[in-house]
Amino acid sequence: MILRKAVFFVAAIAVATTASSAYAQFGAYGMFTVDRLSNIASSPLPAPPTTGPNARLNTADPLGGTGGIYYDFMKLGPVRLGADVRGSILTTKRGANVSFNGNGTRIYSALGGIRAVFHTPKPVLKPYIQVSVGLGRSDYGLSNSTSTGQDIIYNNFQYEGLAGLDIKLLPIMDWRVAEFGYGGLNPFGTYSHNYPIKQVSMGFVFHLP
Repeated sequence: MILRKAVFFVAAIAVATTASSAYAQFGAYGMFTVDRLSNIASSPLPAPPTTGPNARLNTADPLGGTGGIYYDFMKLGPVRLGADVRGSILTTKRGANVSFNGNGTRIYSALGGIRAVFHTPKPVLKPYIQVSVGLGRSDYGLSNSTSTGQDIIYNNFQYEGLAGLDIKLLPIMDWRVAEFGYGGLNPFGTYSHNYPIKQVSMGFVFHLP
């Protein structure tokens, strides 16, 4: 009886592994990304030396590029589950301490997460959702600098909830029509605060056929 259960258990694992491998898919993507960083006016960080607290704006809109890779490793009914790793470099010349171009705003991100792609009646349409967390580095648009003139970039816990749609163009290429995200930056250390982030991206995805 025990032997029969053991054989059944091993067989079940083999079937599950084979099924997962059959649906595994690797891909890479590049996107143009725009963030809206907010809740800056109430930041506990000291204001830059050249401005007063009343000069702070509440938002900044850095933009730039996002690149990443994913690996879909399992199929559960109409859903494919996978892992995603991405990085972003976003900047703008307008900071949160002035309403004109100056030292600017920066967000540098390295995130990892889990994604779910949904099967639709039209195979060319590939909607997905994703949750990612990781390290986000930013000056929050406040552009404080060291004695040597270098801008101070702070480390943060960054989190994002994402939803998007890919459309198949070629056997190995999809058009990422839009990806919408909402998340935030939470600083490590002394200046505890939440800086919400709204995000919009679009780009192209390359994957195995």
